[in-house]
Amino acid sequence: MPSLGGPAPDEHQEKDCAALNDEHALLLVERDDLNSPQNSSRADAEREAELTKLNGKLYTVAKAEFDKSCPAVANAPMGSVVR
Repeated sequence: MPSLGGPAPDEHQEKDCAALNDEHALLLVERDDLNSPQNSSRADAEREAELTKLNGKLYTVAKAEFDKSCPAVANAPMGSVVR
């Protein structure tokens, strides 16, 4: 998925589940920030391009998590995410 702005798939092969989960959570926070009303001043095309890139990264990380059979942490507390 490098064409969607994600890192090379083999980059995630080196990461353990905790690192993948952290990266996934950070990407979700970044995506939420892009979707927030305060970012409405950005050009729609620019925001859409950034969202497409982030979604590509999220897909790549989620696939790596799936391939490694990482446990899902969908309800992880946001305090565990370090910016």
